[in-house]
Amino acid sequence: MSGENLGAYLTALGIYAAKLAAAGFVLAVFETAIAKMRVFRVSDFLGAALMLGLLATLLLFVTQVRT
Repeated sequence: MSGENLGAYLTALGIYAAKLAAAGFVLAVFETAIAKMRVFRVSDFLGAALMLGLLATLLLFVTQVRT
């Protein structure tokens, strides 16, 4: 490899590393924001799970065959 190609290779490697670091930072910020939103929405999720459980129990009761 000539010195000119080596310089281009090292520059491209540095840019690639910077892109990976930036993508990692953005992903970390996004995941943290989503996790915080999940904490505040736990009651909504629990309410939805309760309603689905009650609906499943009701449908099981109604669809049972009685002899």
